[in-house]
Formats: sequence, C-alpha cells, structure tokens
Amino acid sequence: MTPVFKLSNLPAGHTHQFDHGEYKVLLTNVDGEVYAVESKCSHFGLPLENAALCEHRLRCPFHHACFDVRTGAQIEAPGLDGIATFDVRVDGDDILVATEPKAASPLNPAPAAAPEKSDEGHYKYAIVGGGIAAANAVYGIREHDGEGSIVMITSEDLPPYDRTHVSKALLSGAKDPADLPLHSEEFYAKQGVVLLEKTTAESVDVREKKIVADGKTLTYDKVLLATGGAPRKLDAPGAKLGGIYTIRNARDGRRIREQVKKGTPVVIVGGSFIGLESAMSLGKQGGKITVISPEETLFEKQFGKEVGDFIQQLHEAAGVKFKLGDKVKEFEGKGSVRAVITEGGERLKADVVVVGIGVQPSTNYLTGLAANDDGGISVDNHLATSAPGTYVAGDIAEYPDRTGVARIEHWKVAAQQGRVAGRNMAGHAEPYTMLPFFWSNQQGTNLRYAGHATDFDQVLLDGVPGETSFIAYYVKGETLQAALGVKRDKDVAIIAEQMNAGKLPPVVNLVGTNWSEFAGQN
Repeated sequence: MTPVFKLSNLPAGHTHQFDHGEYKVLLTNVDGEVYAVESKCSHFGLPLENAALCEHRLRCPFHHACFDVRTGAQIEAPGLDGIATFDVRVDGDDILVATEPKAASPLNPAPAAAPEKSDEGHYKYAIVGGGIAAANAVYGIREHDGEGSIVMITSEDLPPYDRTHVSKALLSGAKDPADLPLHSEEFYAKQGVVLLEKTTAESVDVREKKIVADGKTLTYDKVLLATGGAPRKLDAPGAKLGGIYTIRNARDGRRIREQVKKGTPVVIVGGSFIGLESAMSLGKQGGKITVISPEETLFEKQFGKEVGDFIQQLHEAAGVKFKLGDKVKEFEGKGSVRAVITEGGERLKADVVVVGIGVQPSTNYLTGLAANDDGGISVDNHLATSAPGTYVAGDIAEYPDRTGVARIEHWKVAAQQGRVAGRNMAGHAEPYTMLPFFWSNQQGTNLRYAGHATDFDQVLLDGVPGETSFIAYYVKGETLQAALGVKRDKDVAIIAEQMNAGKLPPVVNLVGTNWSEFAGQN
C-alpha cells in the first residue's frame, strides 16, 4: 500500500481525486470511514472528481449514474456496470491505498451459473422489447436468479444499444450503428439469454402467459413489457412522400444521415428535444436547417420562457432558423418531398424532413391488460401490473411518483426501471423510487434536469441564461419539483441527492445557495 493523502485533509462528506499509477482514484470519507474507487464512471468513462457524495452514494455529475463507494456496485443507471474499488488502510493521519484495484470489483454480473433450457418454447422470463430497460432487466434478473431461462424479443437488428446516440452521434456521423450496442450478442449468450432479433411480438396475452412472435408461440412464467413508443406521424397532405422521416432507432438515423450533405435543405417538424438534437446533428453534416413548431417559445411549458429563449439562441448562433407559432399545412413534391407549406403561408424548401412531435406508447399488442387513455400501462411501485407475473418498464410505464402518477420518456428512467423490474421478477421486492433525471446536448451546451415538474407556478433563476452558468428552480407552492442547470453539473447532482434525501433549504433561500457548502462537501 502507498500513502496518498492525509486524513486531516479529508473531512467527513468530502472527496479527493489523485493520480495513482495508471489510475485516477477518488477518496471518499463517509462518516469517518475512508473508501477509494476508480474515478471513472462506467457509463461514458467520464471523471468522478466533481461527483456528489451523499452518505455512501456517489452520483456522477454528468449523467447521474450512482455508485456505492463501499463496494463499487452501481445503484442507479445509466451505464450497466459498477466501478473498481481499492483496499484502503488508515495509519495515524496517513491514508494508504493499494496499488491495484480489487479483483472482485462488481464490473459485470457473473455469467449465468447454469441457465435452464427452455422446454418447447417455454421460458421462466420473457422480455418484450430490446431497449435500455430490457438490457437492465437482464442484469436485475441475474442478480437474483443465475439459472432461470430468459428470452428477449426485439424488432431491432442489433442487441440493446445506446439510443441516446441516434439523434446525436449517429446523425452527425460521429458513430455508426455497429458502435451503439451496450453489449455484444456473446454477452447475452453467456447470460443464458435467447436473443430473438428482427422479431416482432405480434401479441402478448397476459392471462394465458403466451406470446406470438413472427407466427411462433412462446409461453412464460413472468414477462417484462418494455416496448417503448412509436414516433407520432403527421396527418397532412403529402406526408407519405419520400424524404420524410421519423427518428426512433438506428435504422432511422442511418437512413436520414445518408440523405444529408453540405447544403441539403432540411426541415425539422417539432421543437422537441429529439427534433432539436437532430437539427444540431444534421447541421454538422452540412444541412441547412429550419425548425417549424407551433409554440411561440421553445419548451416554455416545460422550462419557462427564459430557458426556452436561451435554447433557441444556442441554435440560432449555429445557423438554425426557426418558424415558431406555425404548423405544417402540406408537403409538396413528386415522389419525394421538395417543400413544406405552412399554415402561415410560407413555403420552406426541403429535400429532407424529420418529424419529431413525440411518441405514442407501443401497447397495441396486448390482450388481457387495458392501456390508459394515453397508451401507458399502470403499475404499482414495484413496476408490477394488475395481471399476475406481468411487469412494465420504460416509456409505457405509468407509475406512482412523488408528484402523483407519472409516465416519463427518459433514458435513465427506463434503465433504472428495467433493473428494478428484473430484480422483482426474480423474487426481490424493491420499490422504484428514483428521482427522474435527463440530459440534453443543445449545440454543445449540456442541460442537466433533475426532478419532474408538470405544473410549477414559478421559475426561480440563479444566474442569467445566455450570460452565465445558471440553475432554474421549478417550484410549486413551497416545494421544489425540479432543477435545470447549465455549467452547474456538480450543483445539480447535489440537488438531486438532497431531493432524494428530503433535505432542502426553504424555497426562498434556493437562489444563491452554495450547494457544496449546504451538503458539507466543500
């Protein structure tokens, strides 16, 4: 072991990063106990130097994966793995750390011990869907059942992949579809998962516990429905012309990217996150981008006018043009689109149109379980439905949360729900309690949003959007519902932990709060 730091310089609740041979290591002091982990998040490999520490929980400031500093185990998604840990010894005032990480650090689940063979198409666990919730469900199941047979049914031609890259790195050309899978097909084989790619689940009868997929019948003991949503399409004259796309998967991203070259006129329909991320990415491909959306201010309903104006300014500075307060009337073209005609009477030249107006939950394959008015499926706090042995995760799950009932279409939410649902399918009894979080890259500026505010009555700004780093606090009555930060990554991570713990200053004191000091992490 090597002396690396003085205990007197590491008060309880504090962290310290240092170089340690080939590693960067983060020391933490949790109530007088010192722990050491590799300072590299398992999600994108980003540093944990500015992570938020709350008791034994370490929250990455970038995408809010959470880890237990005592074991390295992942507590919350994204990413799939834990982080490496190092043996630590305290000798007087000296903190000594082993030169190499522990061999048993929980970086991956162990391969399935002896997975059961399916009996004539019968599986102990069926996972319908091939997104991040499905991938995490495999982890959750294998944490508690190393042998049960698993089948995963996905219409994709890839194993579960990082869908957040589709509207960013894939569209911009920085990544190809082959770069996106979270794990290889071999990984799933080692976990005893029968991976049925390019396979459509035509029906799932939760009463009979039967799935019909591409004409073949499978049966199961327990099922996870994680089918996400399908992009909403425009019902306008000419909407079936070539060159008009929705974007949801890697195939969509690849097709769109191939059509956009330098100078290609592109119209984005919808001022959603996926629409604006597509605008950014296709602009990097050389496209001349125009965004049309019915709102007078982008995201005013979600984030308030000041933040919405700020996001618009980021895109305008990159050359994106906006037609706000307007809608598509029709598309013009012979065989392929050549122009978009708006209700306001404008004619926008377009060789490519990307429609990003939200998604509709994909639940029309279900029998024996009714969908809600918005297409979501109601679950309890264990992500179980009213149908025995049926669980739901991701975009289609309508679940109880601290603001009432929510259905949230975010990557991190889907990932964590998949993990929890998998555990519960395998006999665990874990409630889903995670605070929602999402991030978005808007023209190189990262937005971090923690919480879930649906009907806030005031926005409190700490800083000026467009001039400084800032945090926007979304408040209802005397309750902080959510916070959005730009260039305040550690603060937003601390806020998320304090919201989880129910330890927040009064609303009147939010603006100006030194969050590191408030959380004892100075």
